[in-house]
Amino acid sequence: MLAVALLLPPLLLCGVLALGRYEERLLRGPAPAPHAPAGRHLRAVPDLPSPEPPETPAEQTPADRRTGTGRGRHAA
Repeated sequence: MLAVALLLPPLLLCGVLALGRYEERLLRGPAPAPHAPAGRHLRAVPDLPSPEPPETPAEQTPADRRTGTGRGRHAA
């Protein structure tokens, strides 16, 4: 009877701790793949544009007053 009284509380404590660790492992979710990169890799500066010159329109049309095409900004 004395052995049960002395061994039962530590055994119950070990069981509770083991179940707690098991629950934490389940809540953490699946482990990431070993070849997956760690974290996010963000770039502070975007990639440079391609070295090709920008395309120019073949024909420049005059400004149209009704649609406002061709007008730039002015200081007024």
